[in-house]
Amino acid sequence: MRKVLTILFFLFTTLTIYAQPSSEKLIKQGVTLHDRGKYKDAITLYEEALKVNPSSMSAMYEMSLSYLHLKDYDKAIRYSERIISSNFQALLMDAYIVKSTALASQRKMPDAIRLLNEALDKCGGQYLLHFNLGLCYFNNKDNKMAIQHLRKAIEIDATHSSAFLLYAYALNDMERWVQSFYAFHFFLLLEPNTERAKEAFGEMFDLINTKVDAGSEKLNPEEGVDRKRIYDLIQTKKTGATDDISKYTFFEEASKAIFHTMSQMENDSLNGLLWYFFVPTYEEILGSGHFETYCRYVSVSYFPASLSWWENNKTQVDHFIEWFEHGQSPSLEEEDAYWDDESELGTEEDVDSAQ
Repeated sequence: MRKVLTILFFLFTTLTIYAQPSSEKLIKQGVTLHDRGKYKDAITLYEEALKVNPSSMSAMYEMSLSYLHLKDYDKAIRYSERIISSNFQALLMDAYIVKSTALASQRKMPDAIRLLNEALDKCGGQYLLHFNLGLCYFNNKDNKMAIQHLRKAIEIDATHSSAFLLYAYALNDMERWVQSFYAFHFFLLLEPNTERAKEAFGEMFDLINTKVDAGSEKLNPEEGVDRKRIYDLIQTKKTGATDDISKYTFFEEASKAIFHTMSQMENDSLNGLLWYFFVPTYEEILGSGHFETYCRYVSVSYFPASLSWWENNKTQVDHFIEWFEHGQSPSLEEEDAYWDDESELGTEEDVDSAQ
């Protein structure tokens, strides 16, 4: 009889274990709820996961992230700190970012900055750490340090639009308007058709449309840029008309003139992101034969006519996309059929809350 009871107890215990969801399954279900914006329901599942596996770092991290979205910053800090204290490498950087974001949201910016610098020491120079440091410094009104870290973020990964956008704003705040113009342009290349793209285009357009008084520091040479020459050149493209067609034409012609003139200023003695990334990139776009298509692309959020043009010129669009993705262009004979250009010049957000 005792043997039978022992067997039955073993079977009951085994069935109970198998009937109980695994912590991994509960976490996965919680993440799905989090992604739908159901943060409280997600937290309930993470709590269940911790009952099954009290040492689950994944559950703790997801819990901290959901509390962050609920703006319960103390709990976000508490759970992310447990991961940091355990030095759990797989989620260490992410935990640092959650905790620093919570601290920044509590207006404890110096603490957030110190924490992110600690994260750089422990996790290495990761894109997201430099980006978040740039964001913290920007919100702390330290544009010099913001630019330094955002530049590093871009150098590590030049595919994330938010770094370029924040970089453009920080440069603009320091009145480095030529560099800012380039950064806005590249942001719009990465992210052309969003609400923040429309705002960014307006900021970029203001850079070339604003009147600058003679003798202003904005016209002084900087980092190899003859800014007065650039400014004077922009003035020759203005007509005074304010309709959308004239404004678009001014934008395209001024952009072309700036990119071409900057490529002429380039020499081996110049360095920095402007000279080894932005200027060569736009020199290549100018020479691609797709500059009008490019200008229509980056202005779709601002000019309704650009969006219509993009939708109605499939051949040019396809050629631009092919060139952009693979560096290939149609033959010169094909190009002549689509282009009438007498000149040879030829894609997370915290940034919104920072503005």
